[in-house]
Amino acid sequence: MKCDTKTMLKVGAGIGAVLAIAYFSLPAFRTWIVGSAPVLLSLVCPLSMLFMMKGMNSCSKESDTQARKPEVLPSTSKGITE
Repeated sequence: MKCDTKTMLKVGAGIGAVLAIAYFSLPAFRTWIVGSAPVLLSLVCPLSMLFMMKGMNSCSKESDTQARKPEVLPSTSKGITE
């Protein structure tokens, strides 16, 4: 997943949709929603970056587990002499 303009627009549209739904469904919190909207929309780029990094981690873990073979460690136990 690349963090490009298309991804940031999708995340921005998602945040905007959540804000619009919250604005119309929670009339008691409208002032808080309007006040926090600019802050949330300014976080579009960092949130996109976090989603991108999360997606990259999940892909690398799958490929690592498939490509990696279990390692056999040499036995280092020695007999105990008294």
